[in-house]
Amino acid sequence: MVRPRGLDDIMLAAQLAAALELSAFPKPGNVHRLADLGPKTYERFLAGSLALGPACRKAASRGLGVAKGELEPSSLGLGQLIEEAIVSDGYWQSSGPTHVGFALLAIPISASAGLALGASSPDLDIGALRSGVAYLLDNSTVQDALALYRALRKSSSSKLGTLRPEAGLPDVFDPSAERWLIEEGLNLKEVLKISSNWDLVARELYTALEASVRIGLTRLEDELREHGSLNTAVVNTYLALLSELTDTHVARAWGLRKTKYIPDAIVEGLEMAEEVSRRAREALELGGASTPEGLRALYEMDEWLRSMGLNPGSCADLTASSLMLALLTWLRP
Repeated sequence: MVRPRGLDDIMLAAQLAAALELSAFPKPGNVHRLADLGPKTYERFLAGSLALGPACRKAASRGLGVAKGELEPSSLGLGQLIEEAIVSDGYWQSSGPTHVGFALLAIPISASAGLALGASSPDLDIGALRSGVAYLLDNSTVQDALALYRALRKSSSSKLGTLRPEAGLPDVFDPSAERWLIEEGLNLKEVLKISSNWDLVARELYTALEASVRIGLTRLEDELREHGSLNTAVVNTYLALLSELTDTHVARAWGLRKTKYIPDAIVEGLEMAEEVSRRAREALELGGASTPEGLRALYEMDEWLRSMGLNPGSCADLTASSLMLALLTWLRP
């Protein structure tokens, strides 16, 4: 077991998790050290990985302040820090923010790690990190929800679509969205709960990192024990997540070709997302990145995804959050 020695270690865990996930290859459909996605190049993603750091450190510092009784948990500002991380990501390279989904996960993890750092227990374990995330979400505010909306508007994402009025939330680009959230009194956790119906990253944060722990961490540890290669372990962890979960980034991207409305687009894209999961399971059954047969399947899957203009970005975000949890508790590359 390892334990962060201070706030800088928590920041470094977030940056390293993003960089390790980014660099692992071949991750079908996504950017890695040998592949770009149009203007979203490896170098720009790498810059974004590092640019997340200061906001993560600030989140850890505020979490530590909560643990020491110097700051109320409702004053921590999760939403504002997520916004800060996304803005910094976009500032340090010229293709727009590259790690929007991971920022949504890394900021609460960082704050939870800071919270645990200030606790009397000498151990930092996964249970403590998950409990901390849940506690901070329980104490989130309407201001956090407003900041999340601002962050999403600044993300430059073409995959947001338009929320139907009956979805239970205002559309991100609705001029009256802020007034609606204030009048309804929805905090960040409540926004995530509703968004969980159509967004995997929102569901992952709302459930305090359930899939990152159950699937991601377990697979990462098993793969390292069996193969010893971190690259292989990261790729196969990504495949494991993709094989078991519906990647809503894929579903949304495919469905938005038929309708601009969310969650309708997710429904339209489910069949394609299920096909992506099937191909990931097939590649994993062949050994994934650990065997020649698995690698052939990965390269074929990669070519197919790129030809379709699809990238499983949600599962890449969960791979990075799995890595961050591992780096905070036991992993050293």
